[in-house]
Amino acid sequence: MRKRILDRFKVGYRMKFLTHRNLLVMFINTLPIIFAFTHLLNEMEMGIFLFSIFLLVYYNTPEVLKNWKQPKTSNIYFLLRAMWQGETTLKQAFWPFFMFANAVLFYADYRVMNVTYTIASWKTVHLMLLLPVIWWTTSVWRCSTHCSHRLYSGAARTVTLYMFVEYFLRFIISTKFPNTFFDCRLLTIEFGDCL
Repeated sequence: MRKRILDRFKVGYRMKFLTHRNLLVMFINTLPIIFAFTHLLNEMEMGIFLFSIFLLVYYNTPEVLKNWKQPKTSNIYFLLRAMWQGETTLKQAFWPFFMFANAVLFYADYRVMNVTYTIASWKTVHLMLLLPVIWWTTSVWRCSTHCSHRLYSGAARTVTLYMFVEYFLRFIISTKFPNTFFDCRLLTIEFGDCL
């Protein structure tokens, strides 16, 4: 009984770390802009929206496979193919690209804040990252049964969908509210994008 309670605590603690630390990186620039400068959503509505996505995904997540054995891969090409086909662990499919995508988005936002990226450059970075995000989402959903708890599967699947929510919010900011994120006074060449 005590071991079961400790296991649930560990799962809950890991889940708390996953949602609180890493999702803040994903929504670090978009949500403050949406909450402060627009009337699109407030904090409560966004929280309910994101939590309802998690609940829907979690209840539709299949059970984890207990007796699954991972096949060996000899190089990075076979590892990427195994991820695409759902033959690796969820940890291998989820974490590397999640960290990479957040680093790229954070770097693009950093360049915009230092006025070294224009709106077109910022959109180009997002467009170049879109196909890998689709690949990552497919890989995570196919590998989601290869982990220790169903909660991890549901959380990983949900975070992939949150990435698309992040993309949607970034599109809204760049098209409808560019003055809130971009310094349009210094972008004289692309001033038309800020209107």
